[in-house]
Amino acid sequence: MNNTATKVGFFVVLSAIAFAGIILFFGEIPFLKGEKIYYKAYFKNVGGLSVGSDVRVAGVKVGKVKNISFKKGRVEVLLEFDRPAPLYKDAVAKIRSLGLLGDKYIEISPGHPSKGLLPPNSVIAYTMPPADVSSLIAKLNKATENINKLTKIVYILLENNRKQIENLVKNLALLSKNLNDLINANRKNIDHTLIAIRELAANLNKEIPKLAENYNQLAKSLNEVISENKPLLKSTLENINKLSYTLNRELPLLVKNINKATITLRENKRYIKSLLKNLSEITEKINRGRGTLGKLINDKRLYRELTKATSTLGKAASVVSKTQLHISAWAQYEGTGDSKAGIDIILQPDRKKYYLLGLVGDSAGKVTKKIEYVNGQPTYITEKEFKPEITIQYARIFVDHWIHPGSSFVLRIGIKESTGGIGMDYVINRRLMLTSDIWDFGREDHPNEDLKPNTEIGLKYMLYGPFFVKAGGYDLLNEKYRTIFVGGGMSFTDNDLKYLMGGLKLGF
Repeated sequence: MNNTATKVGFFVVLSAIAFAGIILFFGEIPFLKGEKIYYKAYFKNVGGLSVGSDVRVAGVKVGKVKNISFKKGRVEVLLEFDRPAPLYKDAVAKIRSLGLLGDKYIEISPGHPSKGLLPPNSVIAYTMPPADVSSLIAKLNKATENINKLTKIVYILLENNRKQIENLVKNLALLSKNLNDLINANRKNIDHTLIAIRELAANLNKEIPKLAENYNQLAKSLNEVISENKPLLKSTLENINKLSYTLNRELPLLVKNINKATITLRENKRYIKSLLKNLSEITEKINRGRGTLGKLINDKRLYRELTKATSTLGKAASVVSKTQLHISAWAQYEGTGDSKAGIDIILQPDRKKYYLLGLVGDSAGKVTKKIEYVNGQPTYITEKEFKPEITIQYARIFVDHWIHPGSSFVLRIGIKESTGGIGMDYVINRRLMLTSDIWDFGREDHPNEDLKPNTEIGLKYMLYGPFFVKAGGYDLLNEKYRTIFVGGGMSFTDNDLKYLMGGLKLGF
């Protein structure tokens, strides 16, 4: 009985030892193994990876390397999964190391679910080779050599420039001391400045919200104005664009004609000089009382008559004291060789309107047609009359709140050079004004030609005191007769006239 028990006990011990040996040798119990899952991956170089190395998915160990073999110039690695781990079609297999020189293992990035699952026994298409440690060490060695060279160069530079560096350090120390002394000497001023800055910051903190609110209100108002006047602004911009195009096209011709006028003046310099000399002699004779005009000016009776006339004008002026008076005398030269000259009188009872009266002399003349009967047949005869032409217009003034605040538009309508006409001016400031006119809608100055109305667009600029110049385009709607003009003149207000009348002295 004891012998049998001993045998049974011995058999149990041997069985336990054998079972433990199987577990230690194989690492697991073969008949307790679950179903295995296999994948394949191909590498150009596995860098020391061996059979039995770990396989990890997202850092979690899921199996081991089952087999490594060569297939068509590449290394085929068979991966054995002990448990399921979801892999997707964009999964990436990488060979990694545990530490810098540790064991190799396979790390798999599972990919994104949107790409779809990668079924078992498939090939992981994306792989990354292991890092080349020897190449890394070579690079580190080269970097170390470069650092040593740089250190040596810095050392040599420091040694060669030791004195300069010492002087620099001394100068920095001296500068620091001087700055410290300066700050100590001006500490009160610095304190006052800091207090002022602090007060300014406090005021700004109070005022900035108000300024921001005012700015928002201003922006809102501007937006409302722009919205309300959007069609007008669009039309104005279109007109400015058309004017810019016309000026761009006509300006070269204007410059060319100005150059011609300059050449003409240069060629007639001697004649102009002689004319000025004659005017000087005439003025001198008048001052001496010689000639009819000189006797009239130096006659005592003229003073009394002028005094009476001044008194009469004073009475008349009291009637129209509220009306401002502007008188302009002007002349202009046109590229066709013609010229104009005239006098304009403006009566302005208030800031919203004025009346324009003008007298113009035009060298081009005024064309008229007559019918004469020759042998009983009507015959049309064209005649050109050179006689003064009149301008009578009513003008309305509109303040510009959109394009250039402070400027104004002026719309004129009435008679222009003895024909119907319309004009519009844009007063940019007290010195510069853009003028435009269209008139003579039934033109007859070129018989047997169907011409469009006459037009004139130009700029008027006050040079100094009452003197002004003007230039622009003339007869712009008719390409055949289109040209430019240049001119100038003088402009007086009622205040100027009062000053001149008050300063006029006639001696006896």
